[in-house]
Amino acid sequence: MTVAREDKALLTVRSKLPEFFDRISPSSLLIDHFHHFPTSSEELPPGALIALGKAAGGLTMGLAEILRIPPERTITVLPSGYPPPRTGYPTLFGPHPLPDNQSLQNAVLLQRFIAALPAHTPVVVAISGGSSSLVADPVPPVTLADKALITEELMHAGAPIQVINAARIHLSTIKGGGLASLLHPRPCKTYIVSDIPGASAGLVGSSPMEFVERHGPSMLETLGLWLGDRIPSSVRQALSTRHPAGAPKPPASPSPPPTVLASSETLLAVAENVFLALPGLSRLPLHRLTGELRGEAREAASVLGSQILWNAHRTSTGSVWLCAGETTVRLDAPPHGQGGRTLELGLSLALELSAVPALVLSLASDGWDGNSELAGMLARTRLFGDPRLERKGRGALLAHNTAPFLDELGMGIRTGPTGTNLNDLLMVIVFDEGETS
Repeated sequence: MTVAREDKALLTVRSKLPEFFDRISPSSLLIDHFHHFPTSSEELPPGALIALGKAAGGLTMGLAEILRIPPERTITVLPSGYPPPRTGYPTLFGPHPLPDNQSLQNAVLLQRFIAALPAHTPVVVAISGGSSSLVADPVPPVTLADKALITEELMHAGAPIQVINAARIHLSTIKGGGLASLLHPRPCKTYIVSDIPGASAGLVGSSPMEFVERHGPSMLETLGLWLGDRIPSSVRQALSTRHPAGAPKPPASPSPPPTVLASSETLLAVAENVFLALPGLSRLPLHRLTGELRGEAREAASVLGSQILWNAHRTSTGSVWLCAGETTVRLDAPPHGQGGRTLELGLSLALELSAVPALVLSLASDGWDGNSELAGMLARTRLFGDPRLERKGRGALLAHNTAPFLDELGMGIRTGPTGTNLNDLLMVIVFDEGETS
């Protein structure tokens, strides 16, 4: 009966995933925001719209309709494969997570779009995660290849997104307020769908609309901590001075603060509303841990697992645990398999909890975890009480090849790109071992 109960709960959670993703879609987020904070045409008259990132397609459609901005006065830039706005809205596609020559071309086309706008035109800028690599204009003498190399090396080293985006800002003319500088003196309003844990929403997309003070030598020192001597000479030269050449200058007056449409806190609230309303779950104690989960995925799973196990062994009731954030994965020497931080977090935690009856849901809200083509995983933990499966699972983690292993067991979640991006969600449901129905 215990296994049947867990399987039933697993199928029910899976059945609610479409509703969960619909509730965090750009259209739903915009409807909710403007319901609570109506904007009149006097406050923000129709003008132009720039949308960047994985959620750019939905943000363009929603904002253009709500604010009555004609399609020809919009430009949308999003990663290849993510849902675009409908036909008639000018759209550019770019690479993710590393920039390439298309990123350079997108920068030129974006600058032309801005240059064609009269100086009095109000501009709405919508930024979502996955923006940083779409538009590139490196500071001299940094080459595009060296800028991409720095980003890739930081990712492989397991650097947090705050460090990666700080490096992107220091090596770019468009990031760290560069887009705002290009738009000056046009009045601007910025909306953000944040994929960065905590109160760092301004860093989304590497802060194109928010001026960030550079300090080249400090950034170079930080890169050295992560990369050692693997820093290209062009990057060392650019960061040898406090203000890298080509970086935007401080604005004469501060920009108005951005409006954050959603963040990891939204992810937690929606998860609680959608999943905890399920029969049998609403009565369980909820432990809402954090919206700022960080650190190496396997290490984070070890810490979370010890806390959940301790609670399970000292109480007689089940429980639900929720957190959100963005962990990292340290990649050793290749070869590497197929996987990502969300899968490694979920599988590691499922292995940690193999002694208790539980479900682990680990989900990338953008629908694409690393190079896995999976959005995440959903597993019964006690399956890993089988020593053979446990060995295979730990082997998959060591090889960073979690996706084939989880897919083989039917634990993978496949959605394709969702058109939104709000960090990663982790939910653990611990069942009462004595319960039989």
